[in-house]
Amino acid sequence: MHSIRRALVWLRRSRHSRGFGVQSPWAYRFIRYVINEHYPYYSYDDFKIRWGNTCRKERKLCRLYFRISNYLQSPFAVDYSESCDIFSDHVNTGCSNTAVYNIPLHSTPNDMDCILSKYKTIPLFRLSLEADYKTMFAKALLKTDMQSVFIVEGINRNAETKRFWKEIVTSKRYPTTFDLYYCGIIFFNKKRYKENYIVNF
Repeated sequence: MHSIRRALVWLRRSRHSRGFGVQSPWAYRFIRYVINEHYPYYSYDDFKIRWGNTCRKERKLCRLYFRISNYLQSPFAVDYSESCDIFSDHVNTGCSNTAVYNIPLHSTPNDMDCILSKYKTIPLFRLSLEADYKTMFAKALLKTDMQSVFIVEGINRNAETKRFWKEIVTSKRYPTTFDLYYCGIIFFNKKRYKENYIVNF
């Protein structure tokens, strides 16, 4: 069933493969050499040994996070999810200088404030669309700057998460978004033109 669904998603997005039709040189490079990079990194073999029991989708997403980390070289990342260990491993492998801090899904709004108060800005943030994700997102937004990048995981999980992502895509507050179906990526650099890129990931 999952393989059929993946095939249908791929067919619907096939014309958005590997940056075809993208006018922005920066966005094209990000799609071509980060999102859809097919270079067989040696680290993939190590990940397979350490996380061999992960499903295909999670493995694909985590490899993406590895490449994003390698691309951004962020000093740290904040993760709102229940699978921080595997995320942290892939991010740290992508950039050994990136420390990863977890905000558990069961965190209260006060807990979120307490953790976020430690940071002036957040360079890299993963938001899993579970639990109180809307509150978490609103609070994390207060810690963004021009260099911030948010990964929003689970944008097509259900009708509510689809609406949430659509609001992000249509808002002028978020200049550049990438829709990978399984996750979305937000860049906050307001010097870039407003655009949402649908990518066959």
